Amino acid sequence: MRLPPGVRDWLPQEFAYKREIEEIIRRVFRTWSYAEVLTPSFESEEALERGLGEKLMQQTFRFTDPLGASLALRTEMTTPIARLVSARLRNATLPLRLSYVATGFRYEEPQLGRMREFTQAGAELIGAPGVDAEAEALFMAMETLDAAGLRDARFDINNAAIVDGVLEAAGLHGENLLRCKHLIADRNIVALREFERSHRVSQFATIRELTMMRGREDVIAIVRPLCKTPQSLAALDRLEQILDRARELGWRERINIDFALLRDLAYYTGFVFEGYIADLGFSLCGGGRYDGLLPRFGYDVPAVGWMVGVERILLALERRDVDERPRNEVDVLVSGSDTVAAAERAKGLKVRLDVLDLSREELLAYARHKLIPRVLIARGGEVEEIAP
Repeated sequence: MRLPPGVRDWLPQEFAYKREIEEIIRRVFRTWSYAEVLTPSFESEEALERGLGEKLMQQTFRFTDPLGASLALRTEMTTPIARLVSARLRNATLPLRLSYVATGFRYEEPQLGRMREFTQAGAELIGAPGVDAEAEALFMAMETLDAAGLRDARFDINNAAIVDGVLEAAGLHGENLLRCKHLIADRNIVALREFERSHRVSQFATIRELTMMRGREDVIAIVRPLCKTPQSLAALDRLEQILDRARELGWRERINIDFALLRDLAYYTGFVFEGYIADLGFSLCGGGRYDGLLPRFGYDVPAVGWMVGVERILLALERRDVDERPRNEVDVLVSGSDTVAAAERAKGLKVRLDVLDLSREELLAYARHKLIPRVLIARGGEVEEIAP
């Protein structure tokens, strides 16, 4: 029987490897003092709709329970955590540091690195408005990919206020500004030229250049004279601060500014970033500031967060022929005694008990085949230990 599209089975060694990667991520979260939380796999449709943008709502699995309530599977974890914080942690001391490793569901066309059921890990820093919080999210993501074995991962950063400042200085406002931002985010040069022909906009050549402009302090120097709003100039300053702090950590060469990096425009309100490697055609992780989300749940506090796709990390490692999958190793094979097996387990060892009543020769052959280093055979009150 075939599985539905977009889901998969995990065989023992595959699942053990996935769990190992998840535990590596959890260890990083703990070192940054983030407490793990878990929300239900499904929530009321109203709760998710309040936090998700139109695109994610279109990808949401929805259903009705026997009493007629409209429910939906979570497509990501940030919105459920915003609901959780506003409902149950409103009186907690800020800032809150929360993490998760959880399954998400989206109805979309399955392809490499994009499934309908997937595992995300992430962290949310709630109640901190400044650049310190943004740097923490970025550096935590970098440490996570490093710990998973992807030390060559590169990161693009941006702040939506910078593009807003350039476009406003060029005379764009309202729907025209939003339309232009969408074209920049899509890196759609052809459509931008059409937009330029239909809208007489000053400095439009530079606006087109934003779409392909990536660098470090050099691109900040180019864009700064074009930013006329206090918000955009402050955003440039914050990016410079993050670059300076990254340099102190030895990460400066792994970070670029990409002015076309404008993640979900209805969701992120400022700083954004994505992490990637050259081997894959999609990002491994991403996040940013989303100060407008918790107010939708009645709790007006700022927030910044990020997430990483666990399966995408596994794909990246697989592309590099990194094979560190746990082999379900067995420390000792025991035959003939539950008591002996229990005593070995009490030592913290992984014990396999013979349930087929194998002969001595068969036990040794089995141990050699499974690379089990010790065999204990209990017969007549005696215990014989053999190295295969």
